[in-house]
Amino acid sequence: MTLGPAYYLRVAATEMRGTVAVGALAWGHGSAISSAPAFCADPASVRLGQALALRVSEVTRSTASAAVAAGLTELSSPRFAQQIRDVHILTSRAIARFLISGQGTTETERNFITRVGMFAARHGLSLAILSRSYVVWRDANLRVVNEEINRLGIGQTVSNVARKIIRSSADTGLRRMARAYEYQLRVAAREENSLEASVH
Repeated sequence: MTLGPAYYLRVAATEMRGTVAVGALAWGHGSAISSAPAFCADPASVRLGQALALRVSEVTRSTASAAVAAGLTELSSPRFAQQIRDVHILTSRAIARFLISGQGTTETERNFITRVGMFAARHGLSLAILSRSYVVWRDANLRVVNEEINRLGIGQTVSNVARKIIRSSADTGLRRMARAYEYQLRVAAREENSLEASVH
């Protein structure tokens, strides 16, 4: 039996109310949506996803401009700033893709986000910068999704799901980076302790 669009939107909304972090970044092959027999997206969800996909570059530029205005780029290296931009592009595309097809992120995509958190820890960049960068990205995406919802006349059910996906993806991505950041700090501390022990 092929499940209808209302079922998938209901599953997405239910998952986002749960205690487990979900979102485009968390919806992989094991999710309730992607493991269903067949994905039948709501036509409004597809239209919104396609509209957002066309505006990924714009959102990325807007996010970068907001980061500059907030002074975030002054607090990080150019290489790290580029990695954060790449994460923002990846996540925005993942949200659009999910709305169109129900496909979550791949393990490779999630691992890339994790590596950015490890990079930040190795180079002494503040976890606060990561947090603020995700807030800037979230707000830029919410602004664009609201514009497209109004332009396309998207109904409340799909609109609410899209907004929840953006907020959840920001939270999930940040948690993934923060865990990697803390793990890298623990690794560095162990290496430093081992080095001191070998010297003595």
